[in-house]
Amino acid sequence: MLRVSVWDLSPDLPKPYTPAVGPDAEAGRGLAILELVADRWGGCAIGEGELGSGGRTVWFELALGA
Repeated sequence: MLRVSVWDLSPDLPKPYTPAVGPDAEAGRGLAILELVADRWGGCAIGEGELGSGGRTVWFELALGA
């Protein structure tokens, strides 16, 4: 199993995937890719710190062949 985690300072967790409005939409493709290729994915808030929001972590897992 390969697990990849990324984080940023946004306090907002990703919303479930909804299809993009059209081919020229500028956002929303990241979760579409995860829905297609990841075996599992999720996210969690990191919490508050001295400097404000700790942000969020989004992760996904890919099963590796034996």
